[in-house]
Amino acid sequence: MRPAISAAVALAGLLACAPGYTSGPTPIGDGSVIIITTGGGDAGPDGGSDAGSDAGSDAGADGGSDAGCAPLTLNGVPVVDGCHGNAATSATGTVNTVDCSIDFTIPTFSGPCSGSVSGSSDAFDGGCQGGFYVCTSDSLPGTMTCVYSTYICAIKICAAGTSCP
Repeated sequence: MRPAISAAVALAGLLACAPGYTSGPTPIGDGSVIIITTGGGDAGPDGGSDAGSDAGSDAGADGGSDAGCAPLTLNGVPVVDGCHGNAATSATGTVNTVDCSIDFTIPTFSGPCSGSVSGSSDAFDGGCQGGFYVCTSDSLPGTMTCVYSTYICAIKICAAGTSCP
């Protein structure tokens, strides 16, 4: 039995002195705190780099377009006005890319539709008929949802050169 115990003690002594072997996490101070790291500063292969303290101004290649709007001219494009009995009509107006606003006319309304547009699809947020209707849309051309009190209606603005369903 002594040779087995002697061999075990010798092996333990060898392992204790060998470089590269540790006994686990190294405690700091009195041993009550152990630092555990969970990863680096990168968000992964497609996470990109830090945008700075204010999140930066660039949404990145996969974050869509930065703020702003896209040039757009509605020159008599077809419209189906669901606020006025699904009347087939047209819309005319141009996006002002300096302040990302648009004023456009739809003949079935007594006043223009006005508001702001944003993004590469010109999402609309504004109103029609002097603000009587509050309207929004994910894009222009596209379908605007308009609200007046409890009345909700839709106006479909179609792309130039297409028919409006």
